[in-house]
Amino acid sequence: MKKHKKLLIRGIPVLVVLLIALFFILEETVMSGGKSYHVRNGSLDAIIECVGEVKGEKATEINMPMAMRDRELRIYQVKIVDLVEEGKIVKKGDYIAQLDQTEISSRMRDRMQEKEKVDADLKNARIDSTVRLTQLREGITNALLDLEYNKIDLEQSKYESEAYQRKTQMAYQKAEIAVEKKRRDYQLEQNRRKMHVQRHEKRLERLNDLIDRYQKAIAATRITTPEDGIVMFGTSWNGRKFSKDDEISMWRPLLATLPDMSTVISETYVKEIDIAKISKGDSVNITLDALPDKSYTGEVVFIASIGEDHQGFDMKVFKVVIRLNETDEDLKPGMTCSNHIIVDHYTDQPIIPLEAVFSDSLQKVVFVKHGGKVTKQPVVLGAENKGMTVVLEGLQEGDRILMHPPEDML
Repeated sequence: MKKHKKLLIRGIPVLVVLLIALFFILEETVMSGGKSYHVRNGSLDAIIECVGEVKGEKATEINMPMAMRDRELRIYQVKIVDLVEEGKIVKKGDYIAQLDQTEISSRMRDRMQEKEKVDADLKNARIDSTVRLTQLREGITNALLDLEYNKIDLEQSKYESEAYQRKTQMAYQKAEIAVEKKRRDYQLEQNRRKMHVQRHEKRLERLNDLIDRYQKAIAATRITTPEDGIVMFGTSWNGRKFSKDDEISMWRPLLATLPDMSTVISETYVKEIDIAKISKGDSVNITLDALPDKSYTGEVVFIASIGEDHQGFDMKVFKVVIRLNETDEDLKPGMTCSNHIIVDHYTDQPIIPLEAVFSDSLQKVVFVKHGGKVTKQPVVLGAENKGMTVVLEGLQEGDRILMHPPEDML
């Protein structure tokens, strides 16, 4: 009996220790179960997340051919009648697209018909010029003969009366004036006819030049690659990738690119409400759905100075380019990626779950528990990330906050 009492007395301290340990375990269980949370200091990044597209920083552009972008041809947009598959690996000179020739051929036929008419007009102008100038030369010849006759009469008049001499002299002078007039008329007509013929010749020369340009434009409708690479097609005005039967215009001539993946970028668009938070040099974490086991780092290298309308956004957006710090063969152009731009970094600050923050009519609040008493505490919050937020004012490490507010304090 005494032995059992001794064992009981010795077991009491052990029981007390177990009860205290159980108390703390239960308390921790309650906290981890979501009823309360012990505030701890830690680090948290302020992140702006945006979806981008993987590209090579440098790329060989394949544009609508210059022969088709000649403004005098008035070929403003052309239908794409055939395309190879995007992502195809090509060699220099390989075929990638065929553009429609219909409009170009139609315009060339119109110019060829116009050329036939101008050619006929030129021939007629040359014939008319020859006939008319021949007539004028005959007129000059006749006028010279009249002048010679009057000269003979003038020489013979010296044997006649003074009045007759004056008469023959006046007739001679009149014949001289007539010859000069015929010569001036011939010169003027010759110049006029020459200009008339030259206008037709220049018009014909221009039409020949246009027809030659149209022929070059037709030949250029078959698009081939200038270098080896992977084909990535450009986008139309609505942001959609080019496909068969789309139209490419001289104002947006980029048909495709052959990206150089030795240096990789992510091209993304950031909403205007967030763009002021981003600066060149900001660090970025990049993940890809296609490569779930990999992540990459990078930095912001370009921020557009002018916003633009972009499909999928209800406000202006700004283009942002992020250069990746590393690359590998798994990265392919056109892959969709998630860019986590780190715009600020907090260290040794109280961090709490967002679900423990509530709002009253004026401010953000949390409910702090001290012993058995609960008080409503206003807080000033900083960045949010993955369901956690930084507390700039109102809490300190070690405070205990409720995850659900008391019903009588809302």
